[in-house]
Amino acid sequence: MPSKDKATLWNGFTILELLVATAVLALILVVMFSLITQTGSVWRSSSARIEAFQSARRGFETLTRSLEQATLNTYWDYDDPNNPTVYRRKSELHFLVANAGSNGLPGTPGTGQAVFFQAPVNKTGSTNYDGLTGLINACGFYVQYGSDSAWKPPHIGEDQARERFRLMQWMQATESLTVYENATDNAWVTTADADVVPVADNVIALIIWPKEEGDEANPVLNSYSYDSRLNATNSPQPATANQLPPLLKVAIVAIDETSAVRLGNNLQSTIAACMSGLFDSSPAANFSEDLKKLEGKLAEQSIGYRSFVTSIPMREAKWSP
Repeated sequence: MPSKDKATLWNGFTILELLVATAVLALILVVMFSLITQTGSVWRSSSARIEAFQSARRGFETLTRSLEQATLNTYWDYDDPNNPTVYRRKSELHFLVANAGSNGLPGTPGTGQAVFFQAPVNKTGSTNYDGLTGLINACGFYVQYGSDSAWKPPHIGEDQARERFRLMQWMQATESLTVYENATDNAWVTTADADVVPVADNVIALIIWPKEEGDEANPVLNSYSYDSRLNATNSPQPATANQLPPLLKVAIVAIDETSAVRLGNNLQSTIAACMSGLFDSSPAANFSEDLKKLEGKLAEQSIGYRSFVTSIPMREAKWSP
């Protein structure tokens, strides 16, 4: 019996074995903790990026849906009913694409284009029009850099306001339309500083190219500007006179909030440097290349970004070059 007890004791763990096992267990726990920490960090980072760009995606969808509804209600008539000399396209409405912040247009210069148009959105501030459908509204989109203090709830202090780039939406109620008052210019757009709201934060660029379908080798439309009223009274009329372009190539570029916070007071100047020299001319040749250049510049600055690009067929367009 004694010898059997001694054999049983000899089959147990030694101090050295226990120390080795403890060390191995500690190493496994350290590795597992590290993996859990890294996984959590990746998950938080991914969630933050998804959340950061959800607003931009929603803003992009709002923009594209509105543009699809743009109309000019174009019709044909004599130039002067009392003394007719020529038959031409006419419209009391206006479709305008131009550089943001230029020629009195709202928006921050260097952020791409602003677009203004009319669409049957059915916005009205009067109960007298309740139940009516197809009401025309003036609409506009552009990128603006500035504070969000005007849209923050009253209980949030001014010191918590944020300076950011934002995609802005302007919509003028049906009963307030001024587009009819100046039928030959863009004075109606100067009222776009009212009735404007931000639809997405951290959108740094809105790029709009009015274009044609098919071959882009020799396009009639090869500019980042479009004015349906420009030279509309000339004879012959230009192709753009009182008609919508067949397509709009639209892109927005958004950055994440983490990058905006990190850049702080250098946010506007950094983005301006990234946008410098891009989206100025010849979009048929440069649109895609300039977008790649912008993305490359943002990546060099370690700025998280996402680009949204689409081509919008203009449903009301009856293009005739």
